[in-house]
Amino acid sequence: MAETLTYRTISRTTIPAGTAASANFSLNPLDHAVWGGLAEVVYFYHCTLDPMRLQQSLRRTLQDFPVLCGQLRSEPDGTLSIGYPHSGVLFTVREVNLPISKVKSGLHEAYSVHDFIEKINPLLLKRQNRPLATFRITHMKGGGSALGISISHALADGYSFYYFIKRWSQIHNGLTAEPPLHDRSLLAFTGEAASSLPISAAGLPRTCGGFRLLTAWQLFRLISRFLVQQRSVVCRILRFSSSQVMAIKSAAGRQGPVSLNDALTAHLWQFCTRLQNSSSHSAPRKLLIPANMRPTIDHPLSRNYFGNAISNVVVVCSIGELTGGNIASIANTCRQRVEALDREYFKEQMLWLHEQEKNKNMLRVQADVNPFAGDCFITSLFRMPVYAACFDGHMPAWAGIPAVTIPWVLFLMPAPGESGGIDVYANLPRSAADKLKLDAWQAELYKYGEADDAALTGEPGD
Repeated sequence: MAETLTYRTISRTTIPAGTAASANFSLNPLDHAVWGGLAEVVYFYHCTLDPMRLQQSLRRTLQDFPVLCGQLRSEPDGTLSIGYPHSGVLFTVREVNLPISKVKSGLHEAYSVHDFIEKINPLLLKRQNRPLATFRITHMKGGGSALGISISHALADGYSFYYFIKRWSQIHNGLTAEPPLHDRSLLAFTGEAASSLPISAAGLPRTCGGFRLLTAWQLFRLISRFLVQQRSVVCRILRFSSSQVMAIKSAAGRQGPVSLNDALTAHLWQFCTRLQNSSSHSAPRKLLIPANMRPTIDHPLSRNYFGNAISNVVVVCSIGELTGGNIASIANTCRQRVEALDREYFKEQMLWLHEQEKNKNMLRVQADVNPFAGDCFITSLFRMPVYAACFDGHMPAWAGIPAVTIPWVLFLMPAPGESGGIDVYANLPRSAADKLKLDAWQAELYKYGEADDAALTGEPGD
């Protein structure tokens, strides 16, 4: 039986906003649409981090990111903004009773990645003095540290989240770094014709840009199913080696050029659908893929835009097409949908969200998939600088992200080291996760190459 983690808090420090933060900062409708989520990661180091040095470099970094030090506010017109009274990010230091080796072996089973994150409750963010960003250093018994970071999704998508961590590392190590771009008006499409937004006699369409406006009853059902099923969802880490990844791409590219992300997404969507073992072959299944839209922003520093700049690609196939089809056909369908994303698509999405915000409907705006009905949500982070969190020459041994309590949500992360492998954090119903222990399902998952021991156990890398 695994030992219980016990903690001792060494310090808790609030780091306030710098002089750059004076007036309220208005968020845009896309920030509003995703404000209930969190961007989180925990880095594990074999060395012992220096909390004082990290806190000092974090203070310098936050001078360029005052929005992280603010407080979320609801405005009378239904919009969200960031204010700066008596606020700041929370920086805590703790120590635990276990060595890093035991924590590693029990991660996602006896211990949770959440154990090393200073938790943020999105539902409480609008209360006074609730931090929008937290940083926690946890020292392990006998040496080694964990660095947990959590930032409200209202402030940053995955791209911005890892950009911030990379910039913090650069400043800590005395390197030059490009400044962030905070101008939310770049996504407002001010002055451009709103006629591109399809409005019928019945009003706005119920779906746009991978978002859907739910009815009150649909929202109630969604929340109810979440509350009922959240305890039955577990996280499994699926390791794909670089040779397996290349084999998947090769198989997926037999009907035309596809990206590595298209190939992996097609394989995992097909596998998850087969894992569900549905008897209805004609029923539709949806796949949602968040896509970075920064290349469509008209600004020379658009790559440094700090905030949310994503559109959701929604791909629809029947269960029969997924379970009986080939990976190349599915990957090509994904590629066609991704290639359809352009500035007009993004503009239409932002205008639609603006109208929903103006009508105070944002609570009912959700992603246009239903994971409780078998739809999949696959987010690719393996191209992000996940392992750029280098401090004083110490690279993280591995990075972990928390489990989410929604089924069929998958995150693709770079595997530790320079191997070129990919770790898939798969949040699955417990019944589906149990199937992964069977040889037949392991063979199906890794049919494009041999699985190594780490792939079968789901353990973090060395």
